[in-house]
Amino acid sequence: MASQEAAEQRLTAEEAGLDNAKRLQGELVKSYYKWVVETKKRGGKVAYCFVMANPAELLRVFNIAPIYPEITSLQISYRGGAPPLISLSEEFGYSTDCCGYVKMGVATVLNKGQTSIGYIPPPDMAMLTYSGCQIYIHWWEQYQYLNKTPLFTVDIPYVRNYDGHVARHDIKYVAAQLEELIPKLEQFTGVRYDEEKLKEYITLSKEAWELWKRCLHMGRLKPSPLDAYFEAIYYMSAITLIRGTEECINFYKTLLQELRRRYEENIGPTPEEKFRLVFEGVPNYPFFKRFWNLFKSWNARCVASTYPKVAGIVDVDAFELNPDKPIESIAEYMIHAYCNWNMLMRTDLIRRYVKEYEADGVVIHSIKSCRSFSMGHGDIREYLIKDLDVPALHIESDHVDPRYYAEAQLKNRVDAFFEALSIRKGV
Repeated sequence: MASQEAAEQRLTAEEAGLDNAKRLQGELVKSYYKWVVETKKRGGKVAYCFVMANPAELLRVFNIAPIYPEITSLQISYRGGAPPLISLSEEFGYSTDCCGYVKMGVATVLNKGQTSIGYIPPPDMAMLTYSGCQIYIHWWEQYQYLNKTPLFTVDIPYVRNYDGHVARHDIKYVAAQLEELIPKLEQFTGVRYDEEKLKEYITLSKEAWELWKRCLHMGRLKPSPLDAYFEAIYYMSAITLIRGTEECINFYKTLLQELRRRYEENIGPTPEEKFRLVFEGVPNYPFFKRFWNLFKSWNARCVASTYPKVAGIVDVDAFELNPDKPIESIAEYMIHAYCNWNMLMRTDLIRRYVKEYEADGVVIHSIKSCRSFSMGHGDIREYLIKDLDVPALHIESDHVDPRYYAEAQLKNRVDAFFEALSIRKGV
């Protein structure tokens, strides 16, 4: 009876006031978009970039502000603004099963940059870092066609070694393309290349990556002070949007301090930690909080997930940014985008997470319109269950299209999964 009363009195991080990093993240996003607009007003350029494999530090040298259509699309979806943009793109000719990010990104241009999160300025250039997904090429060609902007391309090979190490000739291949890109960017922007400035940005990025890694590794603690999937969605914004800045470093210092306090005071995102999970896949943004509540209601916490690694190198222990070799360092970072990993590497990462984070099970969330992230999910589930004896739940919706979210069906699947986990754990 006493333990039950203690559980009822236990506060969540939000109730205890240890949820400030999310508020700071919201301010950071607003500040980022303001910086993009100000950069444009000061004579700088705006580039459309991918979250994966973008050379953000190099672009900063040339006073180029990156905009990430994937991020603007998910933010629009989170605020309920996806349907009109998706309808507009389908009227334009896109099929229903085409990537939702593509349809929303193109529709934003068709709609003159007017969205539910505000005005998204058109690009001066399209930075095509081809990594992981074939549709990237066609998506950025569409931007080039609609905006009449130049297209700069860097081709990035898959990670082909199963031990996670990138072949030296692949690094040289990407680095050579970046070297060829520099004089083109000088001509395009009128700004001279400054290697010392690039080294400064990489030094700042290196520290931010290390802090972000330490934050995510807090999931190894029992109980975990964070949800490494649903909360990490907020926290990963900084490493994507403002990499290479002091503000990015300060954000992760603040977050790390907050997570340490949570652990010391035994306060987490749920009242208690009954189940420890590993998540694979992209979240559902249109119904994000309701999707999270399906797991919160069972006092489940994600202790590790693959999605926060989309931007790059967090779990690659053999690599870190090196300011002394700036171009090669950026090249290797670009190759290590998560969706650029082969299926054996991705499966092995999930296996390691289950072991290192002492997880009770794995949740695999497939995205209907993203084949790149969702391919092989059925096989991964079979491997986990049959070869490793790890409980695994495979569910499907979409990252931005609300038409594919069936909450009643998802709830039945999730509840059945936790009922089975409860029997297995004896709780």
